[in-house]
Amino acid sequence: MALADRSSLPFRTLERLYVDLPVDVPSPIKNAYIRRTISDDFGPFDHPPDPFATLTVDPSAVQSFTGRPYPPYHEKAAQLGSVRGGDWDRTDDVEIAADDYRERYDLYRAERFSESVFFESMRAHFADGVDWTETPFVERCLELADDGVPSWRSLTTRDAILDRCAKIDSLYERIKRDGYLTQRELGYDSLLGVTDEVLVDIGRDGELLFVNGRHRLAIAKLLGLESIPVGVLVRHRSWMTHRERCARTETVTGHPDLRDLATTAD
Repeated sequence: MALADRSSLPFRTLERLYVDLPVDVPSPIKNAYIRRTISDDFGPFDHPPDPFATLTVDPSAVQSFTGRPYPPYHEKAAQLGSVRGGDWDRTDDVEIAADDYRERYDLYRAERFSESVFFESMRAHFADGVDWTETPFVERCLELADDGVPSWRSLTTRDAILDRCAKIDSLYERIKRDGYLTQRELGYDSLLGVTDEVLVDIGRDGELLFVNGRHRLAIAKLLGLESIPVGVLVRHRSWMTHRERCARTETVTGHPDLRDLATTAD
């Protein structure tokens, strides 16, 4: 299915749809409107997944990165339910689509999530007690800030970066104390709440490829959590064909993106 409609202005602004609707409209009506408004690429498939559903996954299973142009998480709602062929799930030569991300790209990306400067710095801080300012990630962010270059969350001042460190400390302590809560459990009842979960793409072989939500994923890994909810943006066309084959032959495995087929079969 062509993806041209995904570049339209109404689709690009879909993420604001929920907050722009009148506040007195009940959530079920808002969500029904969102379902009617958003389009997906699942038309050719007889057993499509729900683009708004979350998958329950082991954080340790999310290690590789998506190969889509960086950053892959812009216009998240417009990517829900995407199906794409090609080698985007296997490429090591990632296009940097926004120039202001070039200076920070290497801080976030590596062969594996757990090998990134970002994650190693999170581990040093939370597991080994290293002060934030002595971790490679924050050291580099502060250097960029001194030059007025955007880094962590596009921050450009030392005070803002140190404030961000304190917020991540609070997030870590909350998850450690209260457990990992979904966006719905946190009070966000829009279907588009799925785009605020940890996000992944799914490659041709079913590999979960990291897209967004690195702070929560890193914390979940460091705390040894057994499962977290994730949303899916893009699925490889070959994976969708595999899903169809599994549904037809009723040979559903334990892959998190196949569990809905087992439910349908029941």
